[in-house]
Amino acid sequence: MGIHGASFREFDIGETLRIIVEELGLNEIELTSSQIRLHGDPEHELATLGEVRRLHAQLQTAGVKATAYGFVPMSIDLEKNTRLFQMAQELELKNLTVIPEYDALDHLEELAELYDIRLAIHNNAPGRLYDSMEQVYEVVEDRGNNVGACIDIGNVLRSYEDPAAAIRYLGKKVFGIHLKDVSSRSNDSEVIGLGEGVLDTEELFAALRETQMPEDIACSLEYLGQPSEPVPSLLRSLALAEDLLN
Repeated sequence: MGIHGASFREFDIGETLRIIVEELGLNEIELTSSQIRLHGDPEHELATLGEVRRLHAQLQTAGVKATAYGFVPMSIDLEKNTRLFQMAQELELKNLTVIPEYDALDHLEELAELYDIRLAIHNNAPGRLYDSMEQVYEVVEDRGNNVGACIDIGNVLRSYEDPAAAIRYLGKKVFGIHLKDVSSRSNDSEVIGLGEGVLDTEELFAALRETQMPEDIACSLEYLGQPSEPVPSLLRSLALAEDLLN
C-alpha cells in the first residue's frame, strides 16, 4: 500500500517523502499535481524534464517508489499526451490514472503499449464522465493488457454502488485503487479516515484479500480531511487496513 499525493497537498516534496517513510512506514506514493505538474494548461507551468529528473532522484534517495500519477483528464491531443507518457517513463511509473474522452481511447492505448505504461481509468462522482462502474467496465473489458481501472472508492460510494463488487468484477483489470472513506454518499461528502464513514470496510477488505489482481497494483490511501495534519488519521487508517488484511 502507498499514499495518494493529494493527502500531502500542503507539504513540499521533501517533507512529504520524509513523512511517508519515517512516520507512516511506507515506501510508495501516487503522485499528483500537488507534487509535480505533468499535464494541463498553461503549458509554461508544466514541469521541465530537468524538474522531473530531480524529482526522480529525490524519490530514489528517499527510497520511495512512484506507482502512478493522476488523475488526469485526457483528450485526443497527440503532442500533450505523448509528453505525459515521456515524463511518466522518466519517473518509472507503471500507471497513469486517467479520465479519457472516449474518442481518445484508441490513441491512448497505442501510447500505453509503446511506453509500457498502463492506463487506469478513474471513475468519477455522479454527473461526470465515468460516473458509474458500468461505464468503466464497458471501456476496459475489450481492451488490451495495458488498459484497466483505478477504482476510486469514494466515488463508487457517491454513485450508490458497491466497491467490493467492483473489485471482484474487474479483478485483474484493477490497476489502481484510491482507498478512502467518505462522510456520506452525496457528491460533496468529505474524504475521511477508513472506518469513519459509510464504507463497509470489512466487506471491502474481504474483496481485496480474495480477488486476484496485478501484484503491482497502485493502492493509494487518501485522506483529505485535515490537509495540514494528515498523519494521525492516516496512521489509524493504516492500522485498520493491516488488521483487516490479516
